[in-house]
Amino acid sequence: MAEPTVRREGNLRFAGAACAGYPEDPLSLAAAARAAMREQAIRCLGPATLLFHVAPHDEPPERWECRVGTAIVGLAKPTAELAIEDFLDLHALILPHTGPILELPATHKRLVDHARALGARVRPYWRLALARRRQADGNILPAAEVAVFLDR
Repeated sequence: MAEPTVRREGNLRFAGAACAGYPEDPLSLAAAARAAMREQAIRCLGPATLLFHVAPHDEPPERWECRVGTAIVGLAKPTAELAIEDFLDLHALILPHTGPILELPATHKRLVDHARALGARVRPYWRLALARRRQADGNILPAAEVAVFLDR
């Protein structure tokens, strides 16, 4: 079983659309956010990202509130569909997630417990990054990574 990793991520500017509940197709929502940012000549970075604003422990995925989008570089203008949010001085505790969506609360809880054991305070929002990693044989493998953010 993988161990959580602490990584300093610095500042994050995020462009994302609000979504009530876990989205049925987060990759298409993230692609729409990227397209809207490209129209403004804004550079997008990294994988499709879901930012959740509260811990998942007490609610089923249908009730989670999130924003689906992408990290960006530049001064983007918000649109009717997309909000631009800045997150400063991020330190993330990260763990790969290999199970179904319904197991995200267990991964989140494991990260929160680990952070508390380190003596860190956890910020109220957390991230699910949906990436595609190319394997040595050339095949693409979907990968998900959960991160909680720490106050240092």
